[in-house]
Amino acid sequence: MSVIAVARRYAEALADVAEKHDQVEQIDANLRLFSGMIESSRELRETLASPIISLRDKRRVVDALIDRVLPDHKTTTLKESEAGRVRAETLTANLLRTMLSHYRLHHLPEVYEQYQREMNKRKGLIIAEVITAAEVGSAEQKKLGRTLEKRTGKKVEFKFKTDPSLVGGLVTRVGSVVYDGSVRTQLQEIKQRLKRGESP
Repeated sequence: MSVIAVARRYAEALADVAEKHDQVEQIDANLRLFSGMIESSRELRETLASPIISLRDKRRVVDALIDRVLPDHKTTTLKESEAGRVRAETLTANLLRTMLSHYRLHHLPEVYEQYQREMNKRKGLIIAEVITAAEVGSAEQKKLGRTLEKRTGKKVEFKFKTDPSLVGGLVTRVGSVVYDGSVRTQLQEIKQRLKRGESP
């Protein structure tokens, strides 16, 4: 089974638990924190992925991180317990330890990405990555938002990036679909037509 398929299974199960205990946002924050640690530390990533280092030693490392970053992971108040809620810290710690015991904790960044996708899907929200040659003003952002929401029938959240090499126009990525309206691409298409002897 591929890493993405496994990550999706963890993410879907975690999303169910997060919604049940009303801890969606806090778990997102916890996962973002731990994913960032794994991505930014080559030593930690290699330790978790290593077949040579024993599971016992890996567990010591992970337990130390959990105790430092999530000090309240063992604490659930009586009021929370009666309401059927479990702390996000406890749920996050359980996930980390479960993934560790199945030798998959070094794939936590992929699980976090799939968790975000799953929660967005449940909210009817899509993420659109927009790349422009220069920064886009708020009025243009709103106009683009209305256009994409109309086209997709869903609420759109934007991530804007700039790339001066586009010359002008923009490239929008929504999931696996790319809308390329950049001047750079248009110029490349014109060059290809000229090479083939076609009228631009």
